[in-house]
Amino acid sequence: MMKLAAVGLSVVVLAALSGCESTRDTLGTPDAVRAAEINLQIGTDYLRKNNLAQAKEKIDKAIEQNPRSSQAQITAGLLYEQLGDSDKAESHFAKGLALDPENPEVQNNYGAYLCQKGKHERGEKLMLQAAANKLYRTPEVAYLNAANCASAGGDVKRAEANLRKALAVRPKFGEALYQMADLQFKQTDYLSARGFLERYTEVGRTSPATLWLGVRIERALGNAAAAKNYAERLKLEYPRAAQTKELIESERNPG
Repeated sequence: MMKLAAVGLSVVVLAALSGCESTRDTLGTPDAVRAAEINLQIGTDYLRKNNLAQAKEKIDKAIEQNPRSSQAQITAGLLYEQLGDSDKAESHFAKGLALDPENPEVQNNYGAYLCQKGKHERGEKLMLQAAANKLYRTPEVAYLNAANCASAGGDVKRAEANLRKALAVRPKFGEALYQMADLQFKQTDYLSARGFLERYTEVGRTSPATLWLGVRIERALGNAAAAKNYAERLKLEYPRAAQTKELIESERNPG
C-alpha cells in the first residue's frame, strides 16, 4: 500500500503546485513579486522534469524576491527533499504553513511530506484539515493521502475510514477503489475485496498489481476459473512484472 502511496503522494503534490496562488501579504515591490511568480513557474517546471540544478536556481531566486510566498516555500520544500537535504526541506515546509496556515494545498503537501518522514499522526491531521476545507478542489486526494498515512502508521481502521471518505466524495476514484480492495483482502473480507476490485476495473487501468490481487481474491473465494483468467492475463500482459514472478512461484508451490 505504501508503495502506491509514495507514488500517489508525489503526483498529488506536484499537481497541487500548479493551482496554488501566492500569499497576498508579500514583501517587496509589485515588480519583485511578479518576477518571483515567473521564476517559481519556471522552477516548478524544471522540478517536474527532474532538472534539479536549474530548479534550485529559479526557486531560490523566487524566494529571494518574495520570501512570503507560501507556494514558493512549499515548492522549495519539495526541491530540497529531492536533493536529500531534510533540514532545509522541513524548514521550507514549515514556513509555507506558517505563512498560509488555512491553505488546503499547503496543508496537503506538508502533510504528505510529514507522512513520508514517519510523522504519521501530524501528517494525517493536516491532510484531513485540507480535505475538510470547502474550497479545496480535490478533497478525495487528501483523504486518500490521509489513508495512506494512517496505514503507514499501523492504523488500519483509520485508513479504511479515510478511504471510504474519499469514495464518498468521488465514488469512481480508481486508486481509492484499488486500495480498498487490497485492504479488504488483507483483512480476509474477500467478497468485499472482490466488489471493490470489480468497481476499480470499471474505471481504472489494469496493472500487474490489480491482476495479481484479482488472482489472490478469487483463489481465496474458491473460484478457480476467475483466478485462472486473472493469472492468464497477468502472464500475457505483464510477463516480466514482479507480480508475474510471484504468480509463477505460487503455482509451483501451491499453499
